[in-house]
Amino acid sequence: DLIVQAETGLCAITGTKHGPARVGVSVCDISAGMTAHSAILQALFQRERTGRGTGIQVSLFDAVADWMNVPVLQFDYSAYQTMRAGVNHPSLAPYGAYRCADGKDVIFSVQNDREWANFCAKFLKQPELTRRPDFADNMKRLGNRAALDEIVVQRFAELSSDEAMTELEAAGLAYGRLNQVEHVSKHPHLRRLSVATPSGVIEMIAPAAIFDGEKAPLLRP
Repeated sequence: DLIVQAETGLCAITGTKHGPARVGVSVCDISAGMTAHSAILQALFQRERTGRGTGIQVSLFDAVADWMNVPVLQFDYSAYQTMRAGVNHPSLAPYGAYRCADGKDVIFSVQNDREWANFCAKFLKQPELTRRPDFADNMKRLGNRAALDEIVVQRFAELSSDEAMTELEAAGLAYGRLNQVEHVSKHPHLRRLSVATPSGVIEMIAPAAIFDGEKAPLLRP
């Protein structure tokens, strides 16, 4: 999996300015499986309509290369090149994780001019920032991210994570916690599925799709 992550350029756009990184889970294996699943459904639908089946081939490389369309198209047809940005968005600013007064990180996004105005007025308490030429639009904010981050970092440092999320909510912005695995394991929205194993029943994370009236079964090995 890691070899394909590297070969497709995924590692090159993952990580920080200090170097590339492996994605934390085996995304190539997962992507190939999801692509194969989708292709099988398409083939079944085609057979239903035409009476003819078809062969299907899915490689790890092709599955992940499909996910690389945005950075490849940016390279091929624009002057913008995707850069490693850690837990910041590579092409939107401000959009990333910031440390709060209680030591916890909160991640949020500004994705349009309306959200930028709300963020300045309601969260930063500095509505005049919308009139600064160096922050006039997203491309200007990207080019001046260091100066913008100084302002944003200072504001988050004044608030606890709960206070920051309350104010982001009031500003109408999308936000979340930068959770560790231990937090995800206890997340209130996490759905579990009981699976029987030779060592007893374990609680796995449930598949994402929810069907009407479905009751999660006990899966046996």
